Amino acid sequence: MGKFANILIILGMIVLFMVNIEDSVMAAEDGVSYGKDTEIVFLLDASASMKDQDKGREAVDGICQAAYGLTSNCRTGAVVYNTDVQAVIPLETEHDEMEELLSSVVCTGYTNAGAGLNQALDLFSSEIENVDQCIIMVTDGEIDMPDKQGKELSRSLYEDAVGRAREKGVKIFIVALGTEFGGSEPHIFDGAEMTDGLIYWEGQSGSLSGIMKRIITERVDFPKQTFKGTENGEFTIEVPAGASKVKLVITAENEIEDVQTDYGGKGLNIKKGQRFVVLDIKDPIPGTFGAVVQGNDVSETKAYLVVEYMVKPKVSAEYRLEELPRTEKEIRTNVPPQYEHFVDVCIELEDLSGRNENIWAYEGFEGKEISYSMNGVDYAGRLEQGKITQTLPAEGIDHLEVSVKVEEKDAVYYIKQPVRVDIEKIPEPEFEPLTDYRPLIGIMCVLAVAFAGLLLVWLKKKNATIIYMAPSARSHETAQKVETKSCAYSGKLNLYMVRTVDGRDVPPADVSAVWPQIRAYYLTANFGGL
Repeated sequence: MGKFANILIILGMIVLFMVNIEDSVMAAEDGVSYGKDTEIVFLLDASASMKDQDKGREAVDGICQAAYGLTSNCRTGAVVYNTDVQAVIPLETEHDEMEELLSSVVCTGYTNAGAGLNQALDLFSSEIENVDQCIIMVTDGEIDMPDKQGKELSRSLYEDAVGRAREKGVKIFIVALGTEFGGSEPHIFDGAEMTDGLIYWEGQSGSLSGIMKRIITERVDFPKQTFKGTENGEFTIEVPAGASKVKLVITAENEIEDVQTDYGGKGLNIKKGQRFVVLDIKDPIPGTFGAVVQGNDVSETKAYLVVEYMVKPKVSAEYRLEELPRTEKEIRTNVPPQYEHFVDVCIELEDLSGRNENIWAYEGFEGKEISYSMNGVDYAGRLEQGKITQTLPAEGIDHLEVSVKVEEKDAVYYIKQPVRVDIEKIPEPEFEPLTDYRPLIGIMCVLAVAFAGLLLVWLKKKNATIIYMAPSARSHETAQKVETKSCAYSGKLNLYMVRTVDGRDVPPADVSAVWPQIRAYYLTANFGGL
């Protein structure tokens, strides 16, 4: 493969890296939380000796098996080397494109592992935090170059690259093919030992397909379910409700001829290699479906299932006022009420695959404890009726930024977060004091007292007895008016009696007969009209 072709491949991969992001994974700048991301670079030895050690091209098949079986948030790339670096496949390259490029590799030349490892390290991103990075190296031999100087240079470059990998926390897993290593321990094994990686020997550790499965399921950290098929190579898969994607990865020790499935929904994509089959289903239909692999010996088929959810928190925040109790004295004296301010928060987890459903409402989530944060403060709550509810003091809070943390041993969550919710505050009720009737009551009391006084005066003057003294026969004095006690009569002139000078009382009817002898007469008049 010439240098011009290598340049074209590199340019093509750069273009793919810029424009071809897998549609099932949302971009990180959109605020998506994946948990811990993974980056894997496959380092393939394409020296001439690989023609003999890998006649069936199982190395490329194993790399494709591993790449197709990863989660959507796992970025993969590859470097192919022999005497020089022959191909560089950047991270984020489509797996189909990677498979095509790797399948076109021609094994020739020497084994410049130093240049290959150094190039592989350069593919990793440096700006992304919280990411697991590893190199899976497939080789059949030790570093070998045309001359001693070239060999020493490659070894030195390899040692420097191992040191860089250890500093960056990149683990190196080495898959050793064939018997070209001889009796002594190869120099390249230092890469695994110094980075806390592992060495897998083909044959001792199983077939290359089995080794790749072990690395992916045991060393690459992502939630998955593992199980074994029946003797007839049959698998029964349960698809949970709300899942955005499921991926069934079936591996076998022998060649797989075909696979049959009764899944009836859309979005099924099947990838088949020599010893693996991947059933990748987008927007799967909840329920159970079966898959059967066919081949000469399918009794040792194994599988793992990856379930992916693409979701975001759905948050509502209701502002609420709560009046503090007041004493009777405070109410009576019109002391304004005081209020406490609260916000009632409700968190759900909404599916982003188009259904817009709350996946926490499905069976199996009820009662689970969920960790979440609001405005940077961590909380934990249990799901009740598909949601988490909490009440917070609302003083000084104008909005909420909410993130949730979902940890499942058998499912991957891609969560678009944090979610910001503005709090619509309501004003406190305008205070309306109670009307003070005390001045009016005072006025009414004064008026009542005045009225009572007038009434008493009126009643006192209402009835009065007036005595008129008759003129004396001797002195002919003018009669004098004398006010005496009141009586019960009213509205009439009542003449009670006439008393003579000698003290005799004469009835009114006989007054004329004794008039000269009258001393005085009594008149009672009603003055009610006054």
